Amino acid sequence: MAFTEAEAKVLGTLSVLDPIYALTARQLCHATGLTETSIHRALMRLSRTGLAIGTVQSPARWRSSARGRVAIGRPVYREYARPRS
Repeated sequence: MAFTEAEAKVLGTLSVLDPIYALTARQLCHATGLTETSIHRALMRLSRTGLAIGTVQSPARWRSSARGRVAIGRPVYREYARPRS
């Protein structure tokens, strides 16, 4: 599956987190510089394919699945999976 730039940024941001941590859409906006609409679209597609997992609490928090961490680790997406300073 090829990712859009927004999906790669979102999944890359989620994949560098410790697996027990999760981020809200608003936190992802701040971390990636993307609009909330772009974040929501990326999260919906990533969750449908099993690459991101949302919580049922409100507000929803998102984390990368094990499959998502493997997918974003591929060489073509590696620049998105680096911790941001």
